[in-house]
Amino acid sequence: MKLLKIAAGIVILLTITINLKAQLDTAKNLPNLLLPEFRRSLIKFKSGEKKTAVVNYNLATEELVFLQDGKYLVLDNPQQIDTAFLANKPFVPVGKAFYEVLLKGPVTLFFQHKCNVQQVGSSIGYGQRSRGTGPVNLKTMYAGTGTYNLEIPKGYEVIPADEYWIRKEDGQMQNFVTRKQFLKLFPDRQKELDQFINTNRIDFKKPADVAKLVSYISGN
Repeated sequence: MKLLKIAAGIVILLTITINLKAQLDTAKNLPNLLLPEFRRSLIKFKSGEKKTAVVNYNLATEELVFLQDGKYLVLDNPQQIDTAFLANKPFVPVGKAFYEVLLKGPVTLFFQHKCNVQQVGSSIGYGQRSRGTGPVNLKTMYAGTGTYNLEIPKGYEVIPADEYWIRKEDGQMQNFVTRKQFLKLFPDRQKELDQFINTNRIDFKKPADVAKLVSYISGN
């Protein structure tokens, strides 16, 4: 009888392990997740407490997703977190989203990782498709399922929609994507910054290049 109990316990443990592995496998390389897979990461809370958790970031809903006891969870109050380190990169809460901190200084630079999800357009020939019906609210789409669904529904595609944000010394947050939008944020230095961008071949699609530009502004 004792051997039977031990055997039953092993079967249950194996079943849990297999189910969890299958769940993790289905969450790998999803286009709406920041990391290719869930990773154990350091979480620093504003209370001073530090914990590690298995997490990823949902670009579509802009939520930090925790994997705990085989379930995907999100925090009701992400403002409790001071910094989450995803792939060793610092992310801080802004509203209910988390922005990556690219540079700290008199002008702090953030990167908002996000995407839109829209219906795939119909084929119009020559390998092209018509435009979809526009961004979809995944919160609504997932409502009523009873679970947090990470997979994008069939017939929908992920469209990157990343943005940069800067916070000046006065605490004001301003966003930009393009060179033109960036220069408008510094009207008194437009000529100077335009020349720096040209000389250093700053590519606004590369966060490291933008960080170099903002570092120059801060005098670093």
